[in-house]
Amino acid sequence: MDWVDYVETDPIRALESFVLGWFPAEETERAEDRSAAGEVSNLPEALAAFHRLARLRPALHRFHDPVLKQPRRASGPLGDRLVFAMWNGAGMDWSIPWPPEKEKPGEADPRVWLTEDPGAADPETILEEEPLSRFLLQFTLYEAMNAAPYQAWTFCMPTARLDALCSMLRPIPLSPFLPTYTAERFFVAPGLLTQVSGDENEAVVNFGALHRGTLTPLLEHRFRWSRFDG
Repeated sequence: MDWVDYVETDPIRALESFVLGWFPAEETERAEDRSAAGEVSNLPEALAAFHRLARLRPALHRFHDPVLKQPRRASGPLGDRLVFAMWNGAGMDWSIPWPPEKEKPGEADPRVWLTEDPGAADPETILEEEPLSRFLLQFTLYEAMNAAPYQAWTFCMPTARLDALCSMLRPIPLSPFLPTYTAERFFVAPGLLTQVSGDENEAVVNFGALHRGTLTPLLEHRFRWSRFDG
């Protein structure tokens, strides 16, 4: 879990450490098959680092809603942009201002825009709280949870019931992911990813693990489970 130490000071390093530790090594793409944004030059370092990682861990491009191998240019209510990820069959997408803003030519960590229904005549665009480097870590944690080989999901419960659980988990210092939808907060323990969605009264908890046995100790909390792979 040492990668959590770098989330606030070096989120690119945190992303690299998490990805290389969580996803197993496998045969990498051949050089002629790579399409790591080669058609777009001067990508921000965080996005370039993600594509480098995806060549080492191809599982990153097999997410249900993956970061695009080839970012594409588009326009929107806030101006020209570079779309680097899509969601739910292009029902939403994420982008950064493109070309890089002239008033900030050295900006290494641009802001991120979430655009809802980008094909509409007047789509809604929301500014993400996290800059690109931290957003990519959020996005990867969320997708890694969904792609984990072993999962456990609770039914809705009083938030107070999570006190004992949270005392055993390390919070990841990121703002909630998808705040206008599920507002997921992330926690981690050895071999275990956890996301909590809720408020001060009620919450739902999801777990993702690489090994079935990692989930078994969760039975001690006597949650009601809608899915439990342990």
